Amino acid sequence: MTRTPNSSLTNALHILKSFSIDEQELTLSDITERIGVSKSTACRLVQTLESEGFINQNTGFNTYSLGSSILALSNTVVDQIAILKETTHFLKKLSMQTKESAHIAILENTDVIYLKKEDSQYRVQLRSHIGRRNPAHCTASGLAILAQLNPHTVDMLYPEKLTRYTQYSLATLEQLQQQLSIFRKQGYAVTKGHFIETIIAIGAPVYNKQHIAFASVSVAGPIKRILPNMDKIIEHVMTTSKQITQFIQTHEKEIDLETFIK
Repeated sequence: MTRTPNSSLTNALHILKSFSIDEQELTLSDITERIGVSKSTACRLVQTLESEGFINQNTGFNTYSLGSSILALSNTVVDQIAILKETTHFLKKLSMQTKESAHIAILENTDVIYLKKEDSQYRVQLRSHIGRRNPAHCTASGLAILAQLNPHTVDMLYPEKLTRYTQYSLATLEQLQQQLSIFRKQGYAVTKGHFIETIIAIGAPVYNKQHIAFASVSVAGPIKRILPNMDKIIEHVMTTSKQITQFIQTHEKEIDLETFIK
């Protein structure tokens, strides 16, 4: 059976994907606006999801949040991707070496999604918690992967003007392609205030068995701490990306990241 863009299944999935760490509770009006359906349709979909345990209703505040069935599924998925857990020691080591937060992220369209994070010993607001989506063109994690794509593919991903988040953000496709060309040659990406003005980040690609850059490893922290140690941090990030790549390419199981992010 052919699925239509506005099918009940598609809309139900869109409802579930509307929740995030930043927005853990939504009203029915929020849901209606997000998925672009009538209030009665949204109500019916929410009731179905609630009956299956995917959504809980907070009657005191008339809001909805994700239910226990989501937790059960997420635990199952993470268990299926054993290799994701097995990269933890690489990130821990990188974070200890650099004394900054370390991440593993993947690219989905024009966003990066953070799959793993090891926090710095210092308290820093990075907006990079697990599951968080950030614009790829403003992050070292995203730029490290974008640099490995064909320039034509990048053109297709960014048909319109780029969104600027700070005065240092890349503003045009031409600027983006110029930066990607540099990052492609040097093997790593650097952002300085592109997403948060006080933060600098370094990212390098991670390759699968088909030698495709499917993820990235990165370090991020305050400019005042990273700049004096820039060369050494770049070296640590590059070494870690190579170590994770080697681990993945020699691992027995194929990586099913689609299951993780959908």
